Amino acid sequence: MPNSDLTPDTLYATAEALAETVPVEHLDGVRATLEYLHHAPRNISIKALRNLSPCALTEQEAQIVILRLETEGILTDDHLDDCALHLVFGAARLLATEDAPLENTVVATIPYDDRALNQSMFEALHDNMLSLIRSAEDDLVLMSPFLSERAYRRLRPALHTATDNGADVRVITRYLTYGGDDGEYNRKFVTKVLEDSYLGDYTTCYEYIDDETWTTFHAKLVLADNHTAYLGTANITHKGLGDNLELGVIFRDRTTEQFAALVDALQESELLHQVARDSGQFIRI
Repeated sequence: MPNSDLTPDTLYATAEALAETVPVEHLDGVRATLEYLHHAPRNISIKALRNLSPCALTEQEAQIVILRLETEGILTDDHLDDCALHLVFGAARLLATEDAPLENTVVATIPYDDRALNQSMFEALHDNMLSLIRSAEDDLVLMSPFLSERAYRRLRPALHTATDNGADVRVITRYLTYGGDDGEYNRKFVTKVLEDSYLGDYTTCYEYIDDETWTTFHAKLVLADNHTAYLGTANITHKGLGDNLELGVIFRDRTTEQFAALVDALQESELLHQVARDSGQFIRI
């Protein structure tokens, strides 16, 4: 039976130390070497482990392996717990071969005329957003309270790629059926999208507003297939993507699941109204 003191925490810590010390292709060989030294029987020492192991362990690496096993009671002066040994080395192999965690990326729009700010401080918001949009294969959400026709022209090739991939597009904004001149930029953006032969048939538009209290939204989110998302300060406007100082994050980790859950919940909200364009006018449907 495995050592009774080998709790999940100690198992993980020991496996992690082994995975960081021994190349994954040599984990089985180092384990077999330890078993051989024990059952030969021979003294399990740093020197013996280095001499017989299938990889060129340094003295420090061999010391780490033996010390970790001794610390957890897997190896003692007169005993080697074979079952526990297999357990920690098996766990080490899993840790060593698991996919590296996805990394999030801080992105920014840096004004070109501000000499105090270096363009290389962050990755470009515009370029990363284009890549995010192009990656969509199933569902693409563009959520922005403000839009502009010039932004549509910037994003159009990436949007075409997304719909060519098979993605449906959802645009969530405001000021489509109300707002007078305040909504002119939004209406121009949505009109261009709906009239685009590559986009119109694959795009559904919404506005989020409480008609009584005028409660609305100010969030800026671009979500591709529920696995990659932009969240930040930039609206989907030419200034947000190219002129203003804007900051945001491209999320690739499980945070995107929360954004996806929010978007799904919005579909049930009484404040979200589907909008269509009919005879040059926007109407709720």
